[in-house]
Amino acid sequence: MANIEFTKKDLEDVALLSRLSLTEEEKEKFLVQMKEVLEYVGQVSEMASGSVESSGGEGYGKQFKDSVNNNIIREDNVLNQANFYTEALLENAPIRNGDYVEVAQVLDKHKNKEK
Repeated sequence: MANIEFTKKDLEDVALLSRLSLTEEEKEKFLVQMKEVLEYVGQVSEMASGSVESSGGEGYGKQFKDSVNNNIIREDNVLNQANFYTEALLENAPIRNGDYVEVAQVLDKHKNKEK
């Protein structure tokens, strides 16, 4: 596994970007925790890349490969009657225009034109 270098300076930079003020005690505590997290992420990355053999031995995990790497497709079923809620929605709309809800103009028509 590659050794991930994460220094106190790196932690201070992350804290600055996150707008966090940390005491010296918190910096020491979080530095240890960040190193542990980054080491774990490194292990997961190596396992995902296939560069490390799993402890289960040859072929371990093959039974999961198809369900993990392929999409599972289900039939799309309509759960309610078509247009069941349409009339109730339109009755509660502030402005109704036929079968549509009318809203105030949001975009300026001339915004993108040069002045």
